[in-house]
Formats: sequence, C-alpha cells, structure tokens
Amino acid sequence: MTRRFDMGIPLTRGQGIKAASTSARRGRVVLLPTESVYAVLADAFSQTGVTAVRRLKKRPDDAALPVAVSSLSMLHGIAERLGTAGQSLVQAFWPGPLTIVCRAQPSLAWAAGGGGRTLTVRMPLHPIALEVISGTGPCVLVGADPPWDADPAGHETPGVDVVLDAGPPPWPSQRSSVVDVRSDPPVLLRDGALGHDRLMSVVGDLVHRSQSEASR
Repeated sequence: MTRRFDMGIPLTRGQGIKAASTSARRGRVVLLPTESVYAVLADAFSQTGVTAVRRLKKRPDDAALPVAVSSLSMLHGIAERLGTAGQSLVQAFWPGPLTIVCRAQPSLAWAAGGGGRTLTVRMPLHPIALEVISGTGPCVLVGADPPWDADPAGHETPGVDVVLDAGPPPWPSQRSSVVDVRSDPPVLLRDGALGHDRLMSVVGDLVHRSQSEASR
C-alpha cells in the first residue's frame, strides 16, 4: 500500500522525508516533487529499486538512468574528470536546471549505469528532493509518466511505496539544459531553462550540438 505524506504540514513533512529515505535505501520507489515535475526516485545502488524504476518507466533492463545528487561531494564520489568547464558549470548552476553528461568512476558497482561508463547527473532545485537524496545517497530520478496529479486525496500509485505530496511543482514548464562535459570544449546537447548565453557566461567556449555535428 502506498504511504502518502502531506509535505505542507511541518510534522508530516519530517515524517515523510524520513520515510522516503528509509524506503529508498530498502530498494523501494518513492514519488516526490522536483522544481518542474514529480519524479520517481530509487537508490542508485539498489538493484531492486533501479529495476522497479525501469519497470515503471518501461525502460530496458540495460538502460542507464539519470542520477541525482544533493551535494558536490556526492557528485565527486560517482563522477570523474569533470574538467574545469564541468566544475565551473555545477558550481554556478547547482542546484538548478542543469544536467551534465560525464564519466562515471570506473570503480562503481551499481545498477543505475546499465553497464556503461556514461553518467547523466543533476542536482534538483527542490528542498524536499534534496533532503531525501541527502538521506539516501545518489539516486536515480526520472520524471513520472504520465504526469502525476498531487491533488486527489488517497491517490494510489502502483509500484510506489511512498508519495511526498507538496502540491504543484513551482516551475512546471521548466526543463533542464543538458551539457556534455566529457569533451573539450563541452557540448550543449539540449537547450533548456538556463539558455545558451547564460551558460556561455560561465563557459565561454561552449559548443552547441548543431555546431559540433556540423564540424564532423
């Protein structure tokens, strides 16, 4: 049975954060808010939890899933060789609508990567998501599909153990900018909330994907 917590009530909020982190560490799936969407979350090191997210999202068993962190130290524990550009971007825009593509630490033995070394990672700009991730560790975090309605009381979400209901996301139309920092210069793979010019104010040699493809 899905456990639901109203995050607008201080006492319930604390209980919900604790329940969500505990649930994720036990290999279960949590539904919680980010700044733009509700998302399903699981411990990135839990095979059971990651497999459950893949089932919910109808992803292949070997598919890599995006990962969320709550601090730069957590990022450095799973990623390697961000380079000057990558470091500058995350320091300027995290937490916020920036997703980076980088290389995972070769020593990682986890379920999220799907067997590959490429890591897609972000730090969501929502206090509830950050608290749950901080209490869990690196988590897979994937937007709920179909979009989840936070309003109806007693809403049941199949496959989800804990729901943290914080009402509508604050910026529902916002999607993150995606930058690949594995290359030099880094490549903007997807335009998003930050915009090319704003990203270039931090990394002046940022290349747009269309430019990168045209130069091949």
